[in-house]
Amino acid sequence: MKAAIVVALAVTALSIGVLQAAQEAPKPAPTSGTNLGSVTGGMFKEAHLVIDNKCVTCHSAERIESAIAAGKDMQKIQHRMELKGVKLTADEQSVLGIFYKQSPLKPKK
Repeated sequence: MKAAIVVALAVTALSIGVLQAAQEAPKPAPTSGTNLGSVTGGMFKEAHLVIDNKCVTCHSAERIESAIAAGKDMQKIQHRMELKGVKLTADEQSVLGIFYKQSPLKPKK
């Protein structure tokens, strides 16, 4: 009887731990959206390619994700980076601008 109770408690504790870990695990960002400007199909991947090619040469992607998650004005930040020398094509500017507005990293209001 005691062994059955111990086993039941152990299973319950394990189940609770697994459920808590699943709730705390960060959800991956969606790989697509409905509209990212000039990018056909609205693939978020395209925005990440621009970020990987143009932005992370000076700082980490985590810094950008943190700024988006904090609700910072990414258009203003992008403009500052352009003043510092980053060269973005019109397509890259469009993709980033729309991505910042639709980003799954943005806080929900």
